[in-house]
Amino acid sequence: MASGYPYKEPWDKPKSIALEPKPLPDPFTLLRPFLQSWTVGFDHQFALLQELQKSSKAVTYPPYNIKEVEDGVKYEIEMAVAGFSKEDLTISVEDSNLKIEGGSKKTKDESYVHKGIAARTFTQSFVLGEYVEVTNAKLENGILTISLDRKVPEEKKPKVIKIK
Repeated sequence: MASGYPYKEPWDKPKSIALEPKPLPDPFTLLRPFLQSWTVGFDHQFALLQELQKSSKAVTYPPYNIKEVEDGVKYEIEMAVAGFSKEDLTISVEDSNLKIEGGSKKTKDESYVHKGIAARTFTQSFVLGEYVEVTNAKLENGILTISLDRKVPEEKKPKVIKIK
């Protein structure tokens, strides 16, 4: 071909190689010098946001829902834990971190022709907001339901000041 095109036919053109995107740098590391220059006393909030960003790995097992039961006051976490009993599950709260762990304590004497119910061990964590407390946990029909309440102390609630 005299046109200067190096390939005889369009389908002879080599396919482009898809490049993997580079991971983005930690935004909190980039913004910390800027934010610290005009904020005071927000270290705890920045650390919390950084912890949330680090723990944002995609966890798909077990599946769960987070429901807002009462506007900004009551929440429920529903987790599908088919195959687990109450004794197989552990729920703990430490420093505003709710951790749910599951591990089957079944004996190895069991033999299956087919095992389709995944009862593998798991750890699922949630960061609780300020004043959010776990009030109840129940296991019913393979669904673990954890009830949460946001209990704001009276001294932190908005006040209306009467003008005299």
